[in-house]
Amino acid sequence: MSYINKSVSINGTEKDFIKAFANELTSADNKITCETDIDAEFANEDSSHIITIIFDVNNCYKIKLIRAVAINRATYQYNIQTVINNVDTSSAALYFLGVSKGVTDIATRTFNFMLISNDSTVVMLFGDYNGVLPAINNSSLMSYHEQNFNIVAYSNSINTIASKSEFIRTDENHKGEIYKTTNRLRYSRDENVEIIESKPLVQNNIAVHDMKNVYDCSNVLAGNILIIDNNRFFAIDSNTLIKIKE
Repeated sequence: MSYINKSVSINGTEKDFIKAFANELTSADNKITCETDIDAEFANEDSSHIITIIFDVNNCYKIKLIRAVAINRATYQYNIQTVINNVDTSSAALYFLGVSKGVTDIATRTFNFMLISNDSTVVMLFGDYNGVLPAINNSSLMSYHEQNFNIVAYSNSINTIASKSEFIRTDENHKGEIYKTTNRLRYSRDENVEIIESKPLVQNNIAVHDMKNVYDCSNVLAGNILIIDNNRFFAIDSNTLIKIKE
């Protein structure tokens, strides 16, 4: 699948829940893998150990899911953090429950995530147990992948979208270069939608690369799925469509 809006909810221990969440996220797209032995993380006998689950996305960047407190303390929270070029970015809180629980307590814990992807693009949104995606999200990511061209943008501001953030390049020869998108069709077409079958990346107001399977469009309602010429698109923001791979 390339469009998933999933509520991962498990009644069991915290390890049961985290394993279920990791399985759903890695099953959503084969670009995402889990690097962590989750059983070993929860079996750590150091009472000060902070459980950390690491996901790799297409060898481009990593996502860390970090327990808010040590393994011997109760909590209702993990923090989600993006690692870009081996640098930890700021984190966002994700709440799996409204009350604190210990790791072995039996309870119903829930995370919400969305994933929209095609051959070159991955978009992810994460939300609390009681949030409704995409309207309410705590963290979002967008990455774009071509041979020798990999970029990622993230946002840890509540209800903002990564597509409007800076994109950071991660492939070796141009690591750390910064790009932004630009909107070429910032107007409405009544009930119709006009599209350009690429989205430009700019540096210093100069277009330097066109993203494929990411489309510029006239104003649309963000968060919706659109059908255009029998193809499905997700509106990640009001002027950007992600083509959904069938």
